[in-house]
Amino acid sequence: MKKLDTKKLVEFSPESKNSFIVFDSDQARVALFCSEPGQGVKKCCSNSRVMMTVLEGEGVFLTEGEETTGGPGSVIIWEPGEPHGYSAKTRLVFLATIAPRP
Repeated sequence: MKKLDTKKLVEFSPESKNSFIVFDSDQARVALFCSEPGQGVKKCCSNSRVMMTVLEGEGVFLTEGEETTGGPGSVIIWEPGEPHGYSAKTRLVFLATIAPRP
């Protein structure tokens, strides 16, 4: 068993979003993203399923021709090959789970 205390890992950067891997295995990868308002990632694609679980704040999550707002407790899921990105509306913290591992 492994336990992560994400509250102790949260760190913001005024220059750009801050992201780092908090778990990595042969099957999946988990990264913590911390973003100030306006920071984010433009749409990109992955051959893996991407699941973002919002821990704090609010963001706009993007795919091709569609966007949705998510806050604490929201889980946004993109299928393999589906464009995905986000923009923070407030200070935003979320976990991104990527499986299978790229």
